[in-house]
Amino acid sequence: MKMAKKLLAVVLTGVMAVSMLTGCAGISSRRVADELEGMLKAVNDKATVKAVDDDLANKAAKVAKTEQGALKEADVLKTDVKNELTKGNKLGDSYIWVAYFTTKDVNKTVKAQNVAKALIGPDGKIATSKAINSNDVKVGDKSGNEIEAGNKFELSMKSFKVGDADYVMVVVTCKAQVKAAG
Repeated sequence: MKMAKKLLAVVLTGVMAVSMLTGCAGISSRRVADELEGMLKAVNDKATVKAVDDDLANKAAKVAKTEQGALKEADVLKTDVKNELTKGNKLGDSYIWVAYFTTKDVNKTVKAQNVAKALIGPDGKIATSKAINSNDVKVGDKSGNEIEAGNKFELSMKSFKVGDADYVMVVVTCKAQVKAAG
């Protein structure tokens, strides 16, 4: 009887652990999100970054390669990713930034810096113009200069391979908001 209780306890612990991890971002994604949040706080003190599942990054990584298995040219890749992620007007009220880079000798801080470069403009502000869908984002009937990125960023990250090189695809989304008057 004691053995059955111990076995049941172990099984229950395993089930609880698996249920906590299902649908959640990986540890690596959460660490990069934490680093990125610190970097974005310098630009927007209300910015938060949450690591989410790898669904968006996985979709982006799937269209990142040519039929021959090579990495697509940057402009083509971003256009294909935009088309994939905005099918059926999904994310129409959110900005989408994409970053991808090799992971050789790259730690969480360098990954976060690479992602920050994709989000922050030369003026030190969140650059919505760098979003792959910047011209298509709307909040109600507002668009363009009438809207801006909100404060809640979500990071989706997925590793993928191109030939012998390991890459990581990062997709960051943020709902747009109407700019405050003033």
